Amino acid sequence: SAPRPPLLLAGDAAGVTRPHTATGAVKALQDALCLERVLREGPDAATALERYADERTAAGARLVELGRRMGRALVEEVPDWPAMGQDEVDVWFRGVLAGTWHYLYEEPGEAAEPAASTTSAGPEASVDR
Repeated sequence: SAPRPPLLLAGDAAGVTRPHTATGAVKALQDALCLERVLREGPDAATALERYADERTAAGARLVELGRRMGRALVEEVPDWPAMGQDEVDVWFRGVLAGTWHYLYEEPGEAAEPAASTTSAGPEASVDR
């Protein structure tokens, strides 16, 4: 039989996360940029697609873990929003995101998402189901 063409999943199809992360479009763009980069770097399409899968699977696992953490914080452990001012909300949100990168809190001049090896919520992190 003829060889099967490779299957590539990107955006939400590659890893559906909870809506709390608000990263659907960002993830799709990151996937596209990663794919473009690995194809350009070569040496061949098969190797590039393996690198894409390695990189984006790890990124997806971090995003799923973040979504679960945010879901618990926003749904199961709801803070007293009416009693909180903007500064308190900001401190609370940064606490929920502690140890992870999120585009909402990227500081001016910071690089985009750090490499997997520099985040505490990599693919080896335990994930609740």
